[in-house]
Amino acid sequence: MQDPSPPPLSQQTPLIKLIGTARRQIRQAFWARFAPHGLTPQQGWILRVLHAEGPLSLHGLAQWVFMDDPTACRIVKTLQDKGLVDSAPDPHHGRKLLISTSEEGARLAPALDAIAEELGQDLAAGLTPEAQDALRSGLLQVIANLAVAGHEDPAADPAPLT
Repeated sequence: MQDPSPPPLSQQTPLIKLIGTARRQIRQAFWARFAPHGLTPQQGWILRVLHAEGPLSLHGLAQWVFMDDPTACRIVKTLQDKGLVDSAPDPHHGRKLLISTSEEGARLAPALDAIAEELGQDLAAGLTPEAQDALRSGLLQVIANLAVAGHEDPAADPAPLT
């Protein structure tokens, strides 16, 4: 017996389902494009942020990528094991480490940026600038609603690369 097909997505589909579906599809697209580089979407995002922003503390990095500190720490450790990031003592703070891209990570980051740019263009294809602005406003409101309601810390959600 074959399972029944789910109903198609439409204007009547609940927002939670539309947002979840979009998030999963974005992650799958990044997985497929980052896998040849041996990276997950989260690893790629962290590498891109470090390359663009320069050295950051673990906590600062976690804030930049909207993750909790333990998750960011695990990802940084994996990137260190791959030789893509380095850490060094912060000269202005005796107990803090600064994380930065290694030479190999700095060489890889522009390719990851190009992938993110291409996927971002694919994501926005067919949307007018006004529709893109409306989508941004709506998503920012969803994020704010969840933060105010106490359901989730927006900084803890590993958002996709954009």
